[in-house]
Amino acid sequence: MKAPNITSHKQEMATSSTRYGPPLVSVVIVNWNRKDDLKECLESVKAQTYKNIEIIVVDNHSTDGTIELTREDFHDVKLIVMPDSSYGACETFNIGFANATGKYTVVMDNDAMLERTWIDKNIKEFETDTVLGCIAGRVLSFYTNKDWGFRVYGLTDDWVNKEFYTTVFVGCSAMMRTDILDEVGGYPKEYFLYHNEFALGAKIINAGYKIKYNPNTKAYHKVSQTQRHSKKGDYYGIRNWYWFVWQFYPLDLAVKHTLIRFVKIAHIGLRHPYTFLKAHLVAMSKLPGILVNRTPIKDRKLLKR
Repeated sequence: MKAPNITSHKQEMATSSTRYGPPLVSVVIVNWNRKDDLKECLESVKAQTYKNIEIIVVDNHSTDGTIELTREDFHDVKLIVMPDSSYGACETFNIGFANATGKYTVVMDNDAMLERTWIDKNIKEFETDTVLGCIAGRVLSFYTNKDWGFRVYGLTDDWVNKEFYTTVFVGCSAMMRTDILDEVGGYPKEYFLYHNEFALGAKIINAGYKIKYNPNTKAYHKVSQTQRHSKKGDYYGIRNWYWFVWQFYPLDLAVKHTLIRFVKIAHIGLRHPYTFLKAHLVAMSKLPGILVNRTPIKDRKLLKR
């Protein structure tokens, strides 16, 4: 028996929803043992002025009552429960993407909240610009109300209130065209977590679409007020950043930024020497395969931001 063409079916449903009214928007949220945060997140989505929404929660086998809460209080949420908690954020988000049937897909962290007009504003951007593949909105700290999102990527005061095209989005709240997600394949599963937005952004750019930073949309993220470090975070952060740069940067920039990065993160080697060494060894073990499959970002100018 021939397998069904899921992508074709999704495109047909998205086209149908647009033909008979406002386009359907799929909101994909991944969760693990953050019941109270997820509740607030879902309430912010339900409060949107834009109403043609489907909500998909991929739960990584929570044990804190999240599953029961979602089933009891949010009956219209499409809940997908993983068989155990060993799955990475990249894989669980991809499962959510695969189940999205809207014309557009919103990717959200479970500790993020959207202003009420967030989806409405982004829909208008997409509907007037056919080359847009993703919209990256402004992200503020839930606790301080100060800009956080793109500042993590080095955005300065000169840029925070301006629209511009970029190569990356902040993964706690962004909106994409679903057909492009299907085309480029979502997040790289092997990343597990961290820097997956960089890799997906590069794939969107290389597919011929644009990512726009839109300062007119605001989301609020429950960012820790203290800088926290963990062996797990250091490991994936180091390893994945190298993988991203080696695959998507032009050769000269890849070499340059590898050397700069090594110097910048040398202090991690003092804090977690085993983790630091392991991350570099595992990153290097994949280098031959990455070099064979390199797909440098086509628009070099965008790498300056």
